[in-house]
Order: sequence, then C-alpha cells, then structure tokens
Amino acid sequence: MLKKSLAAALGAMLMAGTAGAVEVAQGGKGDLLIAPVFMTGGGWTSEIKVINTNTVDSAVAKVVFHGPVRSEEVLDFLVFLSPGDVWTGVVQQNADGTVGVSSADPSAMLTPNLSNGCPSTSGATSGLNPTEARFTTPHTVGYATVTESRMIRGLGAAPVAKSAVLAAYSSLCAADTTITTADTDNVLTGSVTLVNPQNGNKLSLPLTALANYDNQTYLKVGDLTAFAGAGKVSTKAQVEDALWASDFAVPFNNTTGNLTFATVTFPTKETYNLSQGTQYTPFPNAVPVSYAVRNEEEEVLGTVGCRVSPCALNPGNSLPNELNIVALAAGGSIAASTASQVNTERFTKGWVNVAIAPEPSDTRSNVNYNNFNQVGAPALVTYIHWDYTLGSLQGTWQYAAKTYAPAAR
Repeated sequence: MLKKSLAAALGAMLMAGTAGAVEVAQGGKGDLLIAPVFMTGGGWTSEIKVINTNTVDSAVAKVVFHGPVRSEEVLDFLVFLSPGDVWTGVVQQNADGTVGVSSADPSAMLTPNLSNGCPSTSGATSGLNPTEARFTTPHTVGYATVTESRMIRGLGAAPVAKSAVLAAYSSLCAADTTITTADTDNVLTGSVTLVNPQNGNKLSLPLTALANYDNQTYLKVGDLTAFAGAGKVSTKAQVEDALWASDFAVPFNNTTGNLTFATVTFPTKETYNLSQGTQYTPFPNAVPVSYAVRNEEEEVLGTVGCRVSPCALNPGNSLPNELNIVALAAGGSIAASTASQVNTERFTKGWVNVAIAPEPSDTRSNVNYNNFNQVGAPALVTYIHWDYTLGSLQGTWQYAAKTYAPAAR
C-alpha cells in the first residue's frame, strides 16, 4: 500500500514542475490526457486535438491509440509541440477497411528509431498519412492516451521549427538525461470530436486531463506506455484513485426520434499488459455493474445487476471490455437488460444510475481520497444523445456526473 503522511498529502501542490498527487480535471490542463472514445466507420471520423498551452517552452508527447477490448496499443507516435502549438489528427477508416490517422500538421512525425530507441533526426516524415500511420488491428472504436514525455526548454518562443524540437529531444534522449518533475509541466489540454459529413453531425468532448502524472522516462515509439511500471513518479494506483467513482448518472430520452447511449471506459484495466499494478481484483475480468432506472418524476423502475459485492460474474450484468457502449432503449423488460443494452420499459425520459462494483480498493495513494475499502471503479463514463426530431440529426456528448461515496472528495 502506498503511504503518505497527512502533512505531505496536504502539501502536495498542483503546480507545473512540482510533484504531487495525480489529480483529474475534465477539460483542464495536465501532463496526461485521455480521449474516452474515438469512432470511425459509417461515415464517422474522429478528430483528436492536443494543445501545448505553454507559450514559452516546447513539449514532446506520445499519442497512443488503444483497442476497445484489451487496451492493446494499435498505433503510437510522437508529437513535437512548439510553444502555444496545436496538433490535430483525424482517425479514419480507409477504403480498404484499415484504420489510420491523417494529419497535415507537421507536429506529428513518423520518426524512425535509432539503435538506442530514441527518435532519429534523419528520415522523419512530417505529418501523417492514414495508409502509413495505420492501426495494427483495424478497430473502428477505441480510446486514446496522450502522455507528456518532457518539456524542451531554451529553444525560444514561437515560432520554433518542429525539427529543432525533435533534434533537442533526440539529443537529450541519447544522452539519457534524467527527466525530473520539473520537466513535465501541466500544460497539455485537448478535445476529441466525432464528425460525420454524411449527416452534418459533429460532437465534441474535452479530453480528460490528469495533472502530476510526472513521466520520468523518454517515451519511445514501439514501447508499451502502460500505467504500471518504472519510469514515472506516479503509480497506476494513483491514476485509479484520481479516476475512481462509485456510480454515474446517465440521463436518457427515448421519446420518438431520440436515442441515448452511454460509454464506459476503463483506461487502467489494461488486460493486454495483464492488468499489472491495479488495485481492483476483478480486473482483468468482466466488471460487475448494476443499473437503476428512474424517470423525471423520481419513480424507480427497478434495479438489475450486481448490487452486493462481491458479485457473481454474469454476462448480463458485467462490462467485459475496456471500452463498453451501452444503449438505453425504450420498451423491453429491465430484467432482460444486457451488458450492451439497458431497457427502460415504459420510462421514456429520466436517468440511469450506473453503479460499477468491483471489489473494494485495497490501496490509497492520497489520504484525502475516500475510496479506500470502498466499492467503486476507475472509469470514464460519457453519454451521447441523438435527436432526429428536427429534420436532421442533432447530438450532444457529455461526461456523466459521478459520485464519490461515502463523502465528497
């Protein structure tokens, strides 16, 4: 178990270059960003945007796309951000069924590795071609992470050539210069946008930003970027504490011409890496969940699924993947709800309480966090609402409200 004195915990500061507990701020600035969902196919593409809000220093970050079932890394590359720079990439399905990332932005480069694994300054290709920057497995849905490797200082204010940022990073990496907490400022922010030109719909969501992740190793293309392991100040348990919640409230509208979906992402589950370092014993198994359906008049339709931990693993009331998409559908029986669909019976408007219930956590990285020995899970939950009633498809995409029981953190 990680232990910190109360004084140390209270003294932890969320300042650039200062070590402290990992904290999450949706839409905020940090040194680790998570896009809970990306989607391609059926006319859809997903735009990922990463911003270096530091207007004095450059930053190098690693972008990783993860598969939805096991979190395997299907594509990774480095982005070299000058002061105040914005990188934009589009995840798309190619004509041959493969999936790749397109970007005219020279911040992203396909950099060959030197023998030491550091990026080479020769042979780098600026921008990304989706037929070259392709997923190893053509997943049409998944999630993405953006991890700051380190800041690059002393190159001056913008404009700074991307090649200069690459050269500085490659040189520091080759020299094995130590990365300290002073080298990883909480300056990254961004968004993920789902776009479909066929119906004119566009949904945007801020990336979840975690501060004080404090990577301390040169991130290299082709290396795993799992939360557990050496090379960072924080641990997976600290990330899980920051993401932990006991339940989520997902509003729904199933009246004629409306549809609602929920997404549940477990970015620290990492089955592909044997879920090393997690403090939740059901990982990497399917995660038990219960659904309580309520209407706008505070009536409760009922509750199905896991309500008392430990729960039997039931395919009908468990979330099996690292990214799960759940439809909230009118009609049907709530008792017949499955992992991919919650039936709201006669209720057409209201909200669903999504209670994710693995074993109680057995680790606490910060004494101010109240999840120690409490049932809950580190998850990111969003909801997408579609409205067809106005003659064209309109949609909204938001994070679901979450609860920190037994008391607010």
